[in-house]
Amino acid sequence: MNTSFSSLAILIPSYNPGQNLLDLVLGLSSYQWNEIIVVNDGSSNESQIFFDNLKNIDNVHVINHSTNLGKGAALKTGIEYLKNKKTRLDGLITADSDGQHLVEDIEKVAQSTKNRKNDVIFGVRSFEEGTPFKSKFGNKITKYLLYVFNGISIDDTQTGLRYLPVSIFSKLLTLPGNKYEYELECLFAIRNLGYNITQIQIKTVYIDDNAGSHFRPIIDSAKIYLVFARFSLSSLLSFGLDISLFAVFLSYLDSIFYATIMARIISGIFNFTLNRTIVFRANRNSNLLKKSIGYIILWAILAMLSGLIVSSAQGLDIHLIIPFKIAIDLLLFLIAFYVQKNIIFHPR
Repeated sequence: MNTSFSSLAILIPSYNPGQNLLDLVLGLSSYQWNEIIVVNDGSSNESQIFFDNLKNIDNVHVINHSTNLGKGAALKTGIEYLKNKKTRLDGLITADSDGQHLVEDIEKVAQSTKNRKNDVIFGVRSFEEGTPFKSKFGNKITKYLLYVFNGISIDDTQTGLRYLPVSIFSKLLTLPGNKYEYELECLFAIRNLGYNITQIQIKTVYIDDNAGSHFRPIIDSAKIYLVFARFSLSSLLSFGLDISLFAVFLSYLDSIFYATIMARIISGIFNFTLNRTIVFRANRNSNLLKKSIGYIILWAILAMLSGLIVSSAQGLDIHLIIPFKIAIDLLLFLIAFYVQKNIIFHPR
């Protein structure tokens, strides 16, 4: 076999690998790649033998991190190496080192780049019965949230088999995150920059119930959804303030509409401050006026909607009005998250 993919590089981040890494690279070496880069992300001494053996394979370059920095950091190291190398590349293909990506599937993605070298290509798995819980759990939640809040439709959000064109390298190096959340940031960047996403079906491989994966469902999912969690907490605090003020104003006023608006003004100022400085961390951006205007417009629309819809319950018992308002505001909460994340506080 002597298939040539000289305009493509392979990038494999690796932490405490086993024989699977060596087998994968040996299989890939049957093809003509621009280069195969393996990033040793601070692996233990016991794993060093596998990296030493890699150095004996032609066209393989091993980069070492002195300590474990995370998968995102390892991917950035490899991308920066290729960017600085200044050789002719169409792009790179990332693959995992735990044996989940077969050589034949990596070749399938490589073949698909010939007509789509400017697209982003994902090798996606099917999550059928028998899929380990921690793999199915993370993918289903992420897939749902990505579609609802960001309009991104990906069948396998956690796939590490990706083709990335050279034109996106510089952007990828500026993204936040050094661990698994970095791959989610890459998805946001791909969508925001307008790249077409092609999905290629690959085989689903799990070895020892996916024991080789270093993804931790609870901890790493929490990191991935940190922005949404911060927004939820900020909204919960603002929501609590809004409901408390609404109840106070309603006891003194005869109008649900005016009680809603007055409560929303105070809680809106509180919410804007939290979202700008803590949730989306846009406080370093000098364009405060533009963000403030955008937030005020959004706030006014949502406040009017809340006031008009909730006021339709005028005449009901007060014990029914407040639960009705809570239900309406939960719906408006989802709208507010989408608009603030993707428009108002988006780092253009």
